[in-house]
Amino acid sequence: MTIGNIRNALLAGLILAAVPAFAEERADQVAARVGDTEILESDVTFATSFLGDSNPEATQEARKSAVVDALIDLKVVSDAAIRDGMENDETFKRQMTFLRQQALRQVYLAKAAAVAVTEDVVRKAYDERVAAMPVGEEVRLRHILTSDQAGADAAIREIAGGMPFEEVAGRTSLDDASKGKGGDLGFLTTEQLPPELGTAIATMKAGETSTNPIETPFGFHVLKLEERRKREPPAFETVSAELRSGMEAQAVGKIVADLKASARIEKLVPDVAMPDASDDGHDHGAN
Repeated sequence: MTIGNIRNALLAGLILAAVPAFAEERADQVAARVGDTEILESDVTFATSFLGDSNPEATQEARKSAVVDALIDLKVVSDAAIRDGMENDETFKRQMTFLRQQALRQVYLAKAAAVAVTEDVVRKAYDERVAAMPVGEEVRLRHILTSDQAGADAAIREIAGGMPFEEVAGRTSLDDASKGKGGDLGFLTTEQLPPELGTAIATMKAGETSTNPIETPFGFHVLKLEERRKREPPAFETVSAELRSGMEAQAVGKIVADLKASARIEKLVPDVAMPDASDDGHDHGAN
């Protein structure tokens, strides 16, 4: 959402039910005044949390100013609506009922999910997944890529004659991504390698260089196996947020299902499944 849309989003009532009472007294700074009503810094922070990302190119001060302008507009227009008796308008009442239910649902599920998915629960799920991971291996490789076998054979002869692998790779390899690093590909799993290279390194020892070129669809390779190590699982800190998000989604689904199971519900319209998002209704088969 851009800054120019912030004001419109608020005036459209997207967060009408969630904007705090401006007249409420709080021990924080005043950001603006509309008549006798103060718009506080905490009101700005609260409203900002509902607006999502604003223009990433704008400064923090510009984004804050736009939110304050939006809250000023919201206050001015809502006061005018009250003076015109809009609080008794049936459309307004229906909208407020819907927004209130929506806000209550959001708050209830967020708190219920937080109770169900604690730090200990996330940590336990992480430990269980790590324990279930198959034991794997990573290898650190260097390679020299040539367009033909003659070039690869020449590189092998240079290395066998005492020329450092890194120097030969930097001078002759066609792989621009690794030649500047002496052909270093970093740590990889066998699954990340072309199958021909995976087969070639299966019997190689750390520090060993291949004595014959290995052909793949990319060309001819000369390999040096630098190191073998056990594949470590991703650190908890790097996956905990994604893991928590998935667990919270599952928890919310269960909470809603349990609540519906205990409620008396009558759906009086046909229960029709939504079409798959990838199905555009057209036959894309062969003519």
